[in-house]
Amino acid sequence: MAMTADVVEFTTTDTSELEARMQSLAELGRGWINIGPGLSPEDFSKLPPRSAFSKWISGRGPVVPMATWTPAAADGKATPVQIGISHGTGPNALPRMAEEGLELPAGWVKRQDHAKNGIVAEVPATATHAAVVDWLLRAITALSPRVDVGSDWIAETYGAH
Repeated sequence: MAMTADVVEFTTTDTSELEARMQSLAELGRGWINIGPGLSPEDFSKLPPRSAFSKWISGRGPVVPMATWTPAAADGKATPVQIGISHGTGPNALPRMAEEGLELPAGWVKRQDHAKNGIVAEVPATATHAAVVDWLLRAITALSPRVDVGSDWIAETYGAH
């Protein structure tokens, strides 16, 4: 089955379409969704440039964070729902976010918190899509100290249709 990508535009105050896509992929038990700020080309032009060389040798991720959500696997394996966030704020992002009042929710299990590879956590099956989206949007905002992410967002959904 071919993987297809669809783009969903949404706002901080209306994530219903994204949540519906999450539910569809959860029912399929495969696919993923990438979530990021809906920045304009003008917004991107204001970001400090990074050379290809500095990207390659740098110990940090991207200036504009991006989150990924994957559903629990439907193949009989015990693969839980997972989230990941690529960011450029350096090591130990979760403790710094917790100091600002944005802790990893209860029941979520940290699997990685790396300067270049980002944050990875397992999400319990009891977490609602709305709660996951809310935390991811707040985390992306917190991990964007040099970027005003605003309230417009974009999600790219990948799944078999």
